[in-house]
Amino acid sequence: MSYFDGFAQGPVNINQKVKFKLTKRGQKALDDHNTAVRATSKMLADYNAADIDADGMHVMQLHVAMRVFGTATMLGMESPFENCVMTVLR
Repeated sequence: MSYFDGFAQGPVNINQKVKFKLTKRGQKALDDHNTAVRATSKMLADYNAADIDADGMHVMQLHVAMRVFGTATMLGMESPFENCVMTVLR
């Protein structure tokens, strides 16, 4: 059996990439984060925390996703991730 068979088990490194689709609430959290970072320096005018792959999925490192969506992920509130799914890429 492998470490990862679709369920959360086995080691996960926060430097690993994750992919997910965002809800409208999640997209607003990402846009707010990008705007705040861009406002800190002219050199960051093109900053974007997430890459978008060919399937329209957002891809970023897990620790970046935790920083960007941590405050938007609360019990009892709508998840920023479509279907509450985040896939760890191996």
